[in-house]
Amino acid sequence: STASSRQITDHFTMRMIKQGGRPPKQSSKATPPKISTIKALAAVSASDSKVATTLGTEQRGSSGPKDFSNSIAADFIAATPYTLPDRHRCPDLGTVAISAVHTSKPSISDDGESDDEDEEYSTFLEVLRSPVTPEAAKTIFSAADGLPELPKRRLSREELSSLAKEEIDENSLVNSGFTLSTKIEGNQRFSQEGQSRRDSTLGKGISTFRHLSKFLADEGLRSKRNSLVNSCPLLALQDNGSLDLDGDINPNEGTETGEAIKDFALQLKFWGKESLDEEAFHWLLDDMGYSRPRDGLFDNLLADILDASPSFNASSRSVSVLDIRYLYRSEPYRIPRQMAFNNGEALMSYVENLIKKADTNGDNLLDTEELRLLLCSLFDGREPTERELSQTMEVLDLEQDEKIEFDEFKSFMLRANVNAIPELSGDFNEAIVSPSHTSEEEFVTELENYTRSHRAVTHHLLTNLECASFGKKDTADMLLRFLSPYSRFNSKFIDNVHALLGVLDNERHIEVLTENLEEEMGEYDLETLHALESMGIPRESVDGIPHPELFRELVQFVETTLQRSYGKFIPSYICEELNQATDHARNLGPVGLLAALYFGSELIVPQIYASILQGLRSSIGLSNEEAKFLILHIDMDQDHAMALREIIIANCRTKADRLMLVKCTSMILDGRVAFYDSLIKYSSQLETNNFTYNDQTTKKWSRSKPNYMNDFMEQPNVVKMCKEHVKGSTILDVGCGEGYVARKLVSMGATKIVGVDISKDRINVASTHLEKKDFEYYVEGDVTNLKETLLRTTNRTNLMPGAQFDVGLFDLSVAVFLFNDLTITDMDKTFRDIFSLLKPGGYFIFCVPHPFISSYDCESFGFSKNKSSNYFSLRDKLVEGHASTISGERLKVSMFCKTFEDYTQAARKFGFDIIEIEEGRVNPNNLNENPDLFDSVNGVPLHLVMKLRKPECPVKNSANVASTNTLNMLPKKLTWSTAARRHPRNAFLVQIPNEVQQELYKASFEWYDRGISVDDLDLVGDFPSSSFNSLKSFAVSIRNSVLHETGLVLIKGLNLDMFGVGESEKMVACSKIAYYLICNQIGAVDGSARGRLFDVKNNHIDAMDKKIDNVLFSVSDCKANWHTDGASKDRVYDAVSLMCIHPSIVGGKSKVSNACNAYDLISHMPRFLMNELHRPVPRDILENGKGNKKCLSMSDQLSRADSIMSLRISYNSYPIFDVQQDRMRFRYMRHWIESSHEKMRWKVPTFLRIAMDVLDDALDKGCCFHESLERGDILICNNACIAHGRDAFQDAPGKPPRHLVRAWIQMQKVDMLKPSNQSA
Repeated sequence: STASSRQITDHFTMRMIKQGGRPPKQSSKATPPKISTIKALAAVSASDSKVATTLGTEQRGSSGPKDFSNSIAADFIAATPYTLPDRHRCPDLGTVAISAVHTSKPSISDDGESDDEDEEYSTFLEVLRSPVTPEAAKTIFSAADGLPELPKRRLSREELSSLAKEEIDENSLVNSGFTLSTKIEGNQRFSQEGQSRRDSTLGKGISTFRHLSKFLADEGLRSKRNSLVNSCPLLALQDNGSLDLDGDINPNEGTETGEAIKDFALQLKFWGKESLDEEAFHWLLDDMGYSRPRDGLFDNLLADILDASPSFNASSRSVSVLDIRYLYRSEPYRIPRQMAFNNGEALMSYVENLIKKADTNGDNLLDTEELRLLLCSLFDGREPTERELSQTMEVLDLEQDEKIEFDEFKSFMLRANVNAIPELSGDFNEAIVSPSHTSEEEFVTELENYTRSHRAVTHHLLTNLECASFGKKDTADMLLRFLSPYSRFNSKFIDNVHALLGVLDNERHIEVLTENLEEEMGEYDLETLHALESMGIPRESVDGIPHPELFRELVQFVETTLQRSYGKFIPSYICEELNQATDHARNLGPVGLLAALYFGSELIVPQIYASILQGLRSSIGLSNEEAKFLILHIDMDQDHAMALREIIIANCRTKADRLMLVKCTSMILDGRVAFYDSLIKYSSQLETNNFTYNDQTTKKWSRSKPNYMNDFMEQPNVVKMCKEHVKGSTILDVGCGEGYVARKLVSMGATKIVGVDISKDRINVASTHLEKKDFEYYVEGDVTNLKETLLRTTNRTNLMPGAQFDVGLFDLSVAVFLFNDLTITDMDKTFRDIFSLLKPGGYFIFCVPHPFISSYDCESFGFSKNKSSNYFSLRDKLVEGHASTISGERLKVSMFCKTFEDYTQAARKFGFDIIEIEEGRVNPNNLNENPDLFDSVNGVPLHLVMKLRKPECPVKNSANVASTNTLNMLPKKLTWSTAARRHPRNAFLVQIPNEVQQELYKASFEWYDRGISVDDLDLVGDFPSSSFNSLKSFAVSIRNSVLHETGLVLIKGLNLDMFGVGESEKMVACSKIAYYLICNQIGAVDGSARGRLFDVKNNHIDAMDKKIDNVLFSVSDCKANWHTDGASKDRVYDAVSLMCIHPSIVGGKSKVSNACNAYDLISHMPRFLMNELHRPVPRDILENGKGNKKCLSMSDQLSRADSIMSLRISYNSYPIFDVQQDRMRFRYMRHWIESSHEKMRWKVPTFLRIAMDVLDDALDKGCCFHESLERGDILICNNACIAHGRDAFQDAPGKPPRHLVRAWIQMQKVDMLKPSNQSA
């Protein structure tokens, strides 16, 4: 069907058919519809040639519709009696609806009821009200006796015209029963004329798209069903069963909604009413203290119910519990809650369908003409200009071949939701690299702590070597394998020191580093030589001998002792990643070299070498003289590290330098871990056949029913543990294989499942399985880079890019026998990404072979070669075994061994709560069903199943700091005392200290004189951290007040006249520099949406003008009511700050109120009304905020096309209040809520309007500051707790206009820094 901006809301066009009950009375002299009208209707209803464009004949009394080109129409009729989705929901369905519903000539009385004697028509209606079988539908179809006059329904003339591709004669449409409306309004009610009485049973048999979908599936018409689903995301939504009005509505669907319905019923009980009539409605408002005008309010509520409830009796003028249930299922309530809209899948599907329809060549590429078709659909039939066409092609045609790839266009359309690449990954709080928040000393200390706790230092291989866990002989052999390739890395150390000396310019640093280099070359002071001699190490054995040569002596001694050498046989890959990391750091200059020498070597080498030394002593009895290289470095490298630390501190003043230090350090440390892992892998390969999965093994493991031991035992245990979390959930199956477990979860009620596996063959099997559902997605990818894999494949999984990837996409994740195929390092990477991808409160359930099983072997299952190995020495070792099927077939298996602690440590390390642990064993059913398979493992702990949970609110610790995000860090709830509200100046006003002013004046002047603006400024190193000691201390106190105390601070005392007079360019520039310094010390200024600082000035655009779209209140002079900043679901700000450069002459007063106090004040409202403030509510979408579409870029114009906007708005839904115990986030601007409903063609629900009225009144009551900001004043509000607003204002001619500057500040991550890392 043709794409339209009314994709979601056009269901109103069928409302008359749905609610009218019966066709109007037929007259024997009635004029049949004109053929042009019928053609137009066909064009509306049909998307292709499968249904003829003529639906009937001009002569009444024919046998019914004709010219159907195939039998699909009959199938549609069988599945969709009486009530039908509109043309957007099914291309051909509208055609058949008109034919099927109006195919008899009953006698209708004037009141719209059937005559009693017309039994045939009564029977006909009864059939229509109940689920219709194919046989019954064919009976209806065969009974068709013509095409009677059509009932009235509202339809956009321009929309009908564009779809019909011809001019429509309005008279013919009116004659045929249509009422034209130039605009379909969600708040319009259909005339109640002729339908004052409504059939209370109407709707109980309403057929939904689910019936059609099921029928087509049952009849083997899967391809037709899929094409219908793809025609609109609404279809997939309905198909997934989220709404079904055919049966009783379950009030428990959704906790909030269920509780609201129960509360409504309870309120009726309190009032002694069966339903909410007008009297009880006013009681309700009285109880809440509702003081606003009430005229028409109850009628508005009745209109809401009329639109929503098929059981509503309008003449009763009262609202029942059943009516409320239907209200909560109406689109303004349902769509923002629906998963497909809430997670962006509807938007993704719609964009995909647009592309497919435009691809007339079917080559998955769009040429210029196909792009023209697509843009025409997107612009509601308007032909794109050549300029628009060329601009779009220019942006998307990356290969400049006049072709656009599907994925490129889809990504382009969703570009507003593409994830920004974080500056830091791993365990780092990005605030640590900001010179505004940590000194050089604090930064280096934090990076040292990270380095010392890294697995490069704590790896289990080092522990096993130190303890000789492999046994003396095997430990010595492993040490030789360690030392042989390590020499390739170790030999580069001196070269790196020389390289660093060549780029240093500080004489003190050169001198210190030269002394270190001399010792590396074998030049020692007498004190060192005497100390060595006292340990039994002769002077001549070390004096003048470079350290690389001493290392070679050590390796040669071990080789001689063991009578073997690995130097020529160790594969190059073992040290490859470590060498590459070091070389890359070296190429980055002095900062990279410092990271390699200090954090990558000198700081950690003493601890690493201590483990090596102890292992050599335990395994081969190494003497001090033979260990002289290790002893020298364990002692001397500590001194070398102290010297290098001084150089590091002098070279980490800027954020850029710090970022490079962190990235290089992390890269080199990860390279060391890769070196350890590669050694273990190499040793395992020497002992095994290096078994890997291939096409043949994939086929053997593929199955549709239980076949292996795991299928009977552990997978049922996993499924059982998942059971309470599956229904209605979005699930991530990590290491999904051929989809066996995924299909089990689908059968249990999963709404969507995404499987990832590294095997292309297994993904192909899963994707082509006969039982695969449309909401199953399988992608090939590396699970150790899970997040990146899913981001790269969003076009194939319909996962919306954006904040959800950081806050959480999935309700549940499973990993069935995955981690036995990964090393501990790789398992950690997967754990990290799963934690990030889970929603707060989401569960991760996985199973693995029991750690005990690595040393067990029997006929049906086991690992035979590891009986001599001990428990800890097997960690990360790849071992081979076998597993039998129920038919007796013996299959090869392999796994990387792990300890029980490896799993629990990984869970805690990344922030999971451990909920449940189960050890799998044979049960009586197994023994009864397959004794031959299970007898030999009876009583053996075979598997381990763990259920983990992501906390609702992330814990502020280093375990999951990388996964924390402003969106998932719910701030503290801050309420004001009565004293604070009475004396706001005492509570909130802060005078800026004189010493802080002096630091700001000095820096602002100097940066301005050097041409450095705010946009260039990131404390670029021009001032040492000590230059802002007073400002740092002041900023910490302000941050504490905003986050933990009052939530509001008014800073006074910044004298802007110091920077110049009036509105001079210098005064404004210097004022902005000083302001930015203050804000960026308090937190981190967020410039991702509108730049670091935003000028709040009147651009002479009326933000309240409904004819103008996309206007920010901050560029308008009209009144801005209570609000918080930021209307995007994907982005929140901890604080909003305003500095006044010049106040307004008339009006423009700022006002603030505490939303936490307001929430407490209105909490007495009935729960069903509080639900309005807790449920997801749509918000409007803003781009550049300039109001004129001519100001929008081409990409903005595409993403703001009406059809796209409706889906973007439905995605952009979130609660006004998100409250969890003592934490709360308040996100509110009534104007954007109302404008979003208007764009969706919805009326703002009356309950929501009442709740917002009460909220606004509470905020008005709590307003304790309503004043004009003075020149130099800085107002900082906690954006999660404090509402602010502004009066309308006027600028005076000939005088400077009102000019404020706004900054959005992120504070919580800065607040997470350890107290020692914050200036006091």
